Amino acid sequence: MAPANSALSRANSVLRAHRLPFRLRAGHNSRWVSVYENLPGRRVRERAVRGVACQDELAIEELCFRLVSEARKQPQAGLDALLPAEEESAPSLNRSSPRWPEICEVVVRFQRGQGVNMNLVGPFKGKGYFCLLPSDQPATEEDVRRFALHTSESLKARLEDPAEPLIPMATHRQGFRQKREVVSLLRRAGFGAIAPQALSEELKGLVNRKKQALVAASESRRRIPSTEAIEQWLDAVMEEDPLWGWVFAMVATYGLRPHEVWHIAELPDAHGLIAIGVAARHIKVTKTGFRVALPLPAAWVERYGLGGANGERRLEELLGRYRPRFVNEDGQPYDPERDLVMRCDNNERLGAICCHKLRSSDAKAEFELQHKLFAWVETAPAQGKRKAQRRRERCVPYDLRHAYAIRARETTSWNYADVAAVMGHSPEVHRRTYLREISGEQTKAAVVRRLLGVSSDAAVA
Repeated sequence: MAPANSALSRANSVLRAHRLPFRLRAGHNSRWVSVYENLPGRRVRERAVRGVACQDELAIEELCFRLVSEARKQPQAGLDALLPAEEESAPSLNRSSPRWPEICEVVVRFQRGQGVNMNLVGPFKGKGYFCLLPSDQPATEEDVRRFALHTSESLKARLEDPAEPLIPMATHRQGFRQKREVVSLLRRAGFGAIAPQALSEELKGLVNRKKQALVAASESRRRIPSTEAIEQWLDAVMEEDPLWGWVFAMVATYGLRPHEVWHIAELPDAHGLIAIGVAARHIKVTKTGFRVALPLPAAWVERYGLGGANGERRLEELLGRYRPRFVNEDGQPYDPERDLVMRCDNNERLGAICCHKLRSSDAKAEFELQHKLFAWVETAPAQGKRKAQRRRERCVPYDLRHAYAIRARETTSWNYADVAAVMGHSPEVHRRTYLREISGEQTKAAVVRRLLGVSSDAAVA
């Protein structure tokens, strides 16, 4: 039943995103899917759709697509008008597979209802790739696979001239990640038949092979700056731009995800603790919900004026420039008098602003900070060489979060669970992801501090 439940869940997400009063569910003691309509006065109208089996994912997706299409043509129509009664006895919906113009319209509308990352719908509107495909032929999985594996320029050239070669997409580029997200968007919009989970797993595997090759070559996937380098850089940024100096000082001092700076509920108290998010189960404005974070090193709280009047002024200024967007469970603007559930739907965009400040080909040069943060990265020895090579690379905001994790391991006696809790993830994720870049010297310092009860500096002396 898992596949059917998954198909029904995806279909209901699509119907909810289109603000339709219809929902699908497995019929009681029946093999057929039921469609129910929410009516005024908390009344419900329900009917089984014969020919759409609970185990048939493709039929469920087609039923969902038809409800969306018909509802757009007849906005005020009810269930009886959209699914005439004579179709109850029909063996199937007898509808051909959707064409790309229909799919493009539905996907754009779906993503707009979600209110997140509208850049992903580029291939579905205007002169996007899927809009240029033949409108008289059913959409296929091969169309999606071809789009995901090849460059956009070669795809459009092939449409103009079938003799033009298709150029494979470099899987380590940011553009390939966006293509994977487009495939996921198609599936979430209700088109899992042409964008199955298996295709996403295959594309993810291509990236994993690249990562595995980097690990085998001993190449660092993170650029972890030292505490001294971070402090010198923050001092320079504070001089250049006090607001962004405060933002990045918050990220570095508390190991925050970049978007979490916008959701600081309590600034540093007498012990330096801050609160992030809202302590309510139905309100989740950050990735992992409410938590309390500790400063490391604690001296940075006062050094960079993270709390007090300065902290309040900087946080207010940040919220005034870039405002979080809060929505309810249906993706509509949050109304505290009406809605119980609250989410933030533009965290990705808020985090991207921080990335653009440090390092991004998408940002304008004048938007980036003039002072860059660098870290030394070790790579495998070159052919014919015995020693590992080191190169200096620019850091991104998330490197500050990873540096916090390693600093906690090196300079404190906190255990994995403690650090994971203040950073907002599980101990297993902390060990597997955040400590994989720790060096031998840092590991030794952690052992000395935890087991011998002395600082690493004292042990060396």
